[in-house]
Amino acid sequence: MSGEGGGTVAVEVGLLTVAEWPWLVSRSAATAWAHVDPALRDRVNPQAVAARVEQNLRALLTRPGSAALVARAGGAAAGYLVVALVPDELTGLPVGLFYDIFVEPAYRGTGVSHRLTAAGEAHCRAWGASLVRRYIDPGNEPSLRHALREGCRIDRLSPVKVL
Repeated sequence: MSGEGGGTVAVEVGLLTVAEWPWLVSRSAATAWAHVDPALRDRVNPQAVAARVEQNLRALLTRPGSAALVARAGGAAAGYLVVALVPDELTGLPVGLFYDIFVEPAYRGTGVSHRLTAAGEAHCRAWGASLVRRYIDPGNEPSLRHALREGCRIDRLSPVKVL
């Protein structure tokens, strides 16, 4: 597969294995800590955020239709996508929620995120969803560009205010 960065990597996307769980949780926790609002950092620590991340992942993955998809290159985990099926808050119809997507730095720009996105969309379609939603930190320009390239549009903004 030829990626956006010009490199080529062959990946297979499948379901998360038990052996990959610690890897996924550690990557997800590190990403979450990086996105904790600076106004909250003095009231929480990375370990508490990691525990919350694991709790959230376990809760999401017990929902019918939810899955953790892993892209593997040569048998090694290259990236993951956690996708949940949730009811749309306005219609109640099933919506795919791309809760967390991560690609190992060595595989960025090689098309791994494209493969994960395609697999996640196929998974959501198979479960009856006709829409996927992603939440992206506004400072995460690569993820925003990726989502827009994959056909997403900006649906809502979520302003926050420090009290």
